[in-house]
Amino acid sequence: MLPKKKRLTATEFSRFFASGRRVHGTNMQLVVTPLSEFHGAAVVGKKVFKSAVKRNKVRRRLYDALYRAYRRQSLTGVYIVIAKPAAAKASFEALRDELEVLLGKV
Repeated sequence: MLPKKKRLTATEFSRFFASGRRVHGTNMQLVVTPLSEFHGAAVVGKKVFKSAVKRNKVRRRLYDALYRAYRRQSLTGVYIVIAKPAAAKASFEALRDELEVLLGKV
């Protein structure tokens, strides 16, 4: 999980979501905006899972994959990961690998 200081607030989320560059994958969409420090967010909508418990589980997995990539690659900028409905059937390893591929495209 990302530390609270590394997560986006609601106002920051709206600003960076509107102005970011988008990269699409099978299970997720990545919105990237350049910035001097790292901030991240993970969004899982009701289209992915109706159950809040299951949505939060996928969200925690996305946050963990993003944090691992941040620590390994020393990322800077704002990264917003948006889960697609296909993410409901994906394993943690598949989500982590796809995030690495999307980060490589940026």
